[in-house]
Amino acid sequence: MIKKAPYEELEKRVADLENQVDQYKSQAIKYRTLFAAFPHGITVSDEKGAILETNASAETLLGISKEEHEKRILDGEEWRIVRPDGTPMPPEEWASVIALKENRVVANSEIGIVKSNGETTWLNVTAAPLPIEGHGVVVTYGDISEKRQMEEVLRESEDRFRQFFESAGVCCYLVTPEGAILEANQAAYDTLGYSREELIGKPLTFLYAEESVEQAKAIFQDWKATGRIRNAELAIRSKAGDKRWMLLNADAVRDAKGQIIHSTSVQVDITERKQAEEALTRSESLQRKMVANIGDVIVIVDRNGVNRFKSANVEKLFGWKPGELVGLCTFDNIHPEDLEFTQKFFRKILEEPDAVGAMECRYRHKDGSYRWIELTGTNLLHDPDIQGVLGNFHDITGRKQAERELRESEARFKALHNASFGGIAIHDQGLILDCNKGLSDMTGYSMDELIDMDGLLLIAEASRNEVMNNIAAGYEKPYEVKGVRKNGEEYPLRLEARNIPYKRKSIRAVEFRDITKSKLVEQEREKLQAQLIQAQKMESVGRLAGGVAHDFNNMLSVILGHAEMALETLPPDDAVHDDLTEIQNAARHSAEITRQLLAFARKQTIAPKVLDLNRTVEGMLKMLRRLIGEDIDLAWRPGENLWPIKMDPTQIDQILVNLCVNARDSIATMGKVTIETDKASFDEAYCGEHAGAVPGEYVLLVISDDGCGMDKQTQDNLFEPFFTTKEVGKGTGLGLATIYGIVKQNGGFVNVYSELNQGSTFRIYLPRYEIPTHASLKDKGLQAPAIPGTETIMLVEDEPAILHMSRMMLERLGYTVLAASTTREAIRLAEEDASPIHLLMTDVVMPEMNGRDLAKQLVEFNPNLKCLFMSGYTADVIARRGILDEGVHFIQKPFTKHNLAIKIRDVLDATE
Repeated sequence: MIKKAPYEELEKRVADLENQVDQYKSQAIKYRTLFAAFPHGITVSDEKGAILETNASAETLLGISKEEHEKRILDGEEWRIVRPDGTPMPPEEWASVIALKENRVVANSEIGIVKSNGETTWLNVTAAPLPIEGHGVVVTYGDISEKRQMEEVLRESEDRFRQFFESAGVCCYLVTPEGAILEANQAAYDTLGYSREELIGKPLTFLYAEESVEQAKAIFQDWKATGRIRNAELAIRSKAGDKRWMLLNADAVRDAKGQIIHSTSVQVDITERKQAEEALTRSESLQRKMVANIGDVIVIVDRNGVNRFKSANVEKLFGWKPGELVGLCTFDNIHPEDLEFTQKFFRKILEEPDAVGAMECRYRHKDGSYRWIELTGTNLLHDPDIQGVLGNFHDITGRKQAERELRESEARFKALHNASFGGIAIHDQGLILDCNKGLSDMTGYSMDELIDMDGLLLIAEASRNEVMNNIAAGYEKPYEVKGVRKNGEEYPLRLEARNIPYKRKSIRAVEFRDITKSKLVEQEREKLQAQLIQAQKMESVGRLAGGVAHDFNNMLSVILGHAEMALETLPPDDAVHDDLTEIQNAARHSAEITRQLLAFARKQTIAPKVLDLNRTVEGMLKMLRRLIGEDIDLAWRPGENLWPIKMDPTQIDQILVNLCVNARDSIATMGKVTIETDKASFDEAYCGEHAGAVPGEYVLLVISDDGCGMDKQTQDNLFEPFFTTKEVGKGTGLGLATIYGIVKQNGGFVNVYSELNQGSTFRIYLPRYEIPTHASLKDKGLQAPAIPGTETIMLVEDEPAILHMSRMMLERLGYTVLAASTTREAIRLAEEDASPIHLLMTDVVMPEMNGRDLAKQLVEFNPNLKCLFMSGYTADVIARRGILDEGVHFIQKPFTKHNLAIKIRDVLDATE
């Protein structure tokens, strides 16, 4: 059961409640009044976002009535809310919506409300959840339009300042009161080469060059006192070390209390101006020095001829101090003979402002002598700084002397010019300006005709383009063309030109040389050179041919010897007999080829005899007729009273056989070969024109035919070994080469004349032999066939095969043989063997000692020893060892047993 309160207690509680109600009403009235009068807009919503209440400020700020406002919801479509940048703001970003949905406070959100009239009111919005049942959020918002407008103005101002600051073409800085750099513009960075990080915070004095540091410190103290700097010129150093001159202006920025906050500093680059000032200073200094030291004397003369200025150089050139001349009449120092001319020149200059003229006269030196001067003057009477004739003059006495000497030199040159052995012409683009008598004599034109003539008329038509091109190119080296004389005769001409100054222009001096004689000499030289080359070539081939003879002859000796001895032991019907015969024939043919090569090389070993050429040819006629055949007529036309010749008769046979066979081969069917003899004599003049000929008396042998003849190319190669015009396999090419070698070996020479289809003629000149009074042409006749012998023969040969073969031959012939392969062994055998040695048969060339020296030593043991030398080497090698001397016995390898037997008996049976 509830206990009821006493009445008094209830009455008290009612009174308390009424009192609380009054307080709530009082507070409600206060808050209502505050809500209504609050300067910021206030909007209260329920938990769904419907607007429950707004105040009057909201009505004013939003531009809509309270009734219309309270009909809306927080995220209604009626609102036109924009971001600070002016773009529409979606509802999910509105502060009131976020606070309502996320139950949190969203403060200081700046938005713009676009009113119905299009104006925008800028608001600072704060939204907070309400912990009251039935309520949602309370939104407060204040008008910040004016603030934004001020901020916009300030931002635009800052942007303009920043744009001006950054785009200024001069260096701009913000500097702290202590002188540290707060900010710098791009021009400063570009000028100094520093980055922002390198420059900001550095003291401004950091930039100044050494010569401006103290000045900068003094200026900074004045700035702290006065707050400004005006037109201070300071030198700074860039990061790269370059010095730049700056014109500095600065103003201090102060706060309300007058304290310096920072300073604005502007530096203008005046480097170019400073450089120009320095250049001007240097130029003025240079001009002063030039005037004082120039080679010319600078002078100002007034209209009356009085000197108003003389440069210091007048003392160095003419001995006068400037003060001694200034104030005096300039004409007082002119040579009397030049005075009238000089005064006339001066009056002419004064007739017209800025008139310029030049003259030469003689001016008196202080020592009384006169010097030639060249004066140039300009009328500057109208110039307030000059007011007279400004002139300069210099000493030309040396030049005058040189001109006089030049005139004399030209006179001497003219004399030499006309006395030149060649033609000389001076021309300008081909037009002859001057020439000498030599050119007149060369071309046939008179000197008057040559002057002003087109020089190309002296050049043959075929050479004119070359000459014109060389003139255009300024070519200065000698070259050859064809010249043409007045009579039309063309001749070889050498030109050499030089570009020279002549009468104040550049022209060409040309030397003409008639090289007709030198061309003939050159042609002759080329002919002789070709003949020399041909002779050298023939000599080289000859050396090659001779070089192989030794080894080849040694091998042939072995082949021939063994074949011969083998045939002696076999009956003719033996099956091997024919094979050995073929081997022997082939070896003999090879030996013949070797002899032909040696004949070409003029190195074959010969046995010359004194011959009657007619008798020798007649002895060959029968064989030659059989050789050339019945279809070809052989004519013999001997000369009368021929001189004797001395040569190996077999060589005459070789010449006749080779030339007759060649003649036969050149005749297609029927024809004629003619052999003639005669006498001939040649002097120095003939031999000078014919290579190979030697002055003297000769016996002539001529072989001619009416065959196909030869062209020039064939004749040029005619005597070369292995050259042949015959088909392959029908000629060795050694026939004519052999003839050439035989004739040269015997001191003669050969001439050939031939034309295609006109036949050929070979003229062989053999030197005349002067017969001693005690000699005769009677032949000894053929020697009797040799017989075997019984004597003792020492055989010395370093080639084992030949030593063995030769020993067999000698032993088969019945001789006792002491064989030695070295000279040392031969000497030993001679010392040991007490029996007499009748014959020494030795090779000529051996390693330790030659055969000649060996014979000399062996003769000491056997005073009656006879010697027979043998060799496969060529005649010149053997001759150097004295083997071919008169009375010395010699046998050439290869040799047969039969020839050896005959030669040995010839040596052993010979009487001393």
